[in-house]
Amino acid sequence: MYKEALRQTWVEIDLRALDHNIKEIKAKVHPDTRIVGVVKADAYGHGCVECAGVLRDNGIKRFAVATIQEAMTLRDAGFKDEQILLLGVVPDICADIVAAENLMPVVCSYESAVAISEASVKQGKKTYCFIKIDTGMSRIGFPAFSESDFEKTIDVIHKIEELDGVRIKGLMSHFAASDEESHDYTNKQIQRFDEMYERLCSEGINLPYRTIANSAAILQYPNADYDIVRPGIIMYGCYPSDEVDRGGVELEPVMSVRANIVFLKNIPAGAPVSYGRKFTAERKSKIATISIGYADGYSRTLSGKAEVLVDGVRCPIVGNICMDQCMVDVTDVPDVKLGDPVTIMGRDGDEEITSEELAAKLGTINYEVLCSFGLRLQKIYINK
Repeated sequence: MYKEALRQTWVEIDLRALDHNIKEIKAKVHPDTRIVGVVKADAYGHGCVECAGVLRDNGIKRFAVATIQEAMTLRDAGFKDEQILLLGVVPDICADIVAAENLMPVVCSYESAVAISEASVKQGKKTYCFIKIDTGMSRIGFPAFSESDFEKTIDVIHKIEELDGVRIKGLMSHFAASDEESHDYTNKQIQRFDEMYERLCSEGINLPYRTIANSAAILQYPNADYDIVRPGIIMYGCYPSDEVDRGGVELEPVMSVRANIVFLKNIPAGAPVSYGRKFTAERKSKIATISIGYADGYSRTLSGKAEVLVDGVRCPIVGNICMDQCMVDVTDVPDVKLGDPVTIMGRDGDEEITSEELAAKLGTINYEVLCSFGLRLQKIYINK
């Protein structure tokens, strides 16, 4: 158990692995392409301040977050000069903060641009922004599906360009299916993005930077690198899906989740375990309790499905996972004792439990698994 941990369960963040991954990404993209490190959601549960520090040490000076609160976490931690891109919609009432903190918003409507411009003018500033177009995600952004969409969007961007308090830094969009084996839909999005860019340039609108590539696109679509790429999940050592081409980038998982056995007991055959008595021992068993539960991101849905590693041995979770604790059958682990380490996610000897394994058992994606573990468990940083 780490002495720094206030609880006998912790998230272990390997900063050397993060350093390795960002070097792999830099080697993959075009040398002239800039990297924006996506550290939203507390760097996918890994800790945005510490991870941003590793990225900065690798020459990355631009970061992307989802909210103003996340941006302020970086600013308050000393990232004063770095560009921080706000990927989500900025509430108009927060436009003054955006201007004051020199944040870079994504603009999806004329009304939002006006609010940012007015706040910037009042402060004697000009705020740089990216114009977001929707090429097929149908989430946020100016639509770019039909000829009428193109005409309306171009007209609005002309109006935004005339505002006194904003300056357009570039054009961006987001892929919906770049992690799929089929490339048809993503190629369609690239086509729409290119067409919008070319038409805006022909209209005399200055767009210094283009960015559309996420993690999966970095792996599979070098033609979409453009001026800026936005890696997220691959920085943290996970591939976006099982369908992506992994060639050329060797990633190392950054996050592990570990615990110590806090209680051991022997139970007879026929004894139930945990709420609802969903598990009944079929033999005399040794049951270990570890202090992790669904409030820590270890979903109750994993009850009776997940395994953990104890001394390199796979051991099943038995009974329903509780809010703060769960039980493990360690009968087959020789000489198991109180305080022994348990790996919930990560490697122990020759065995490994990955975020992908847990995601498959949950019916979700590895992104959600990483973010969930980062909510409450204390983070311990290793290999600094």
